[in-house]
Amino acid sequence: MPFPAMLTPIKCPNCGHSYVTEVRAVIDVGETPELKESFLRGQVNYARCPQCGAGGMLSLPLLYHDPARELLVTYVPAELGLSADEQERYVGSLVQAVMNSLPAEERKGYFLQPKSALTLESLMDTVLEAEGISREVLEAQRAQLRLVGELEAAVDDDETLDKLVAEHRARLDYGFFLLLSGLIDAQQEEGSAERADALAKLRDKLLERVTPEMPRTAPPNAGYDELIEILRDAQEKDVWRRTVALNRPRLDYGFFQALTGRIEAAEASGDSERAKELTTLRERVLDEIDAQDRLIRQAEDRASLLIMTLSEASDLRAEVNEHLDEIDDLFYLVLSRYLAAAQSKGDASRAAKLRAIMDATLEAVEERLPPDLRLINRLARAESEEQTNEILEAHRGLLSNEFLEKYDRYVQGIDPERDGDLVAQMRRTRELIVAKMTILRA
Repeated sequence: MPFPAMLTPIKCPNCGHSYVTEVRAVIDVGETPELKESFLRGQVNYARCPQCGAGGMLSLPLLYHDPARELLVTYVPAELGLSADEQERYVGSLVQAVMNSLPAEERKGYFLQPKSALTLESLMDTVLEAEGISREVLEAQRAQLRLVGELEAAVDDDETLDKLVAEHRARLDYGFFLLLSGLIDAQQEEGSAERADALAKLRDKLLERVTPEMPRTAPPNAGYDELIEILRDAQEKDVWRRTVALNRPRLDYGFFQALTGRIEAAEASGDSERAKELTTLRERVLDEIDAQDRLIRQAEDRASLLIMTLSEASDLRAEVNEHLDEIDDLFYLVLSRYLAAAQSKGDASRAAKLRAIMDATLEAVEERLPPDLRLINRLARAESEEQTNEILEAHRGLLSNEFLEKYDRYVQGIDPERDGDLVAQMRRTRELIVAKMTILRA
């Protein structure tokens, strides 16, 4: 039984405005899987004042339950000032409510010893550790986030910003800018345009002061010698793995022939140091290719098993919801390959089943998106102008200048060389959107 959010009156501490927001006392990811991501992104029990825009996490007790991992964690904010007896009674009532919502056979021993978190941060740590993310990784990411905060606070003070950049220059690498771009995208998705603009301003100012090492892709007309130099340059940097991945199509038999030829030439000329360096490079490239192949095979195996599970499900949608966290780009790649194979063999029954899986997973994934992104996805999948028009008519209330800006960003992110037909379709759809917005204004 899902535990619904409760409407709760809030008074803004900044401007005094009273408003109502949704709060949760229980996060049960067995019943509502999408809450896991929302919680980890700080979107559960988060309130934003509609009057002044001030917002933050509310200090409320919380119980987190993940039955698949037998994880039950409680959190009671210290600032509430509850006595030990009051905390025990309140936590006990939440645990009892979760237990009562389950069949008797699912009430396992871990309910008798729930873990407790002293802070919201430690609750998130416990959840992430259960997902297999180590404390070292978490602390490294937190250190980067703290650095973002320090730099953002100094974004309008060039002297302080210059000092911080000089102090932390070694940490302002490719990974840092990836994190910063991810934060900007997340703020845009959540509708926090002001915060996204502030972070974008910080990124622009930092790029004026530092030039992070970026993974390089060999130009289409590049020879093997140039590719070897690109890899040599990347092997001692944090962009090594991505550089190998980006250039993977070029790392063929001819590449290794060329690299071996350079090793032999160095040996013949008596340059043992150079020969040793190139031999180490060859071994590292081979090891990295093997590691990436292994990861891809493991991911493909998991995707194949999931497709088999879904194809045998008596209730497809329920099964999809249960495995929603396992559905990613690779899953769709494998599923599309199976679907194409079934169609080419004329196996209509198999193709229909795979198409049903495709439709069900896309619908389930879309339901987790904000309404405007969900609409953009549906427009991208529309198979005719009539269907596009039907979708737009059903969602006229979402058509606005803000939606059009987000739509344009989506289209700009499509590679026209790879998906030219989709770009053309989305541009035609944009004309329909503008026409409908004009009619709405009239």
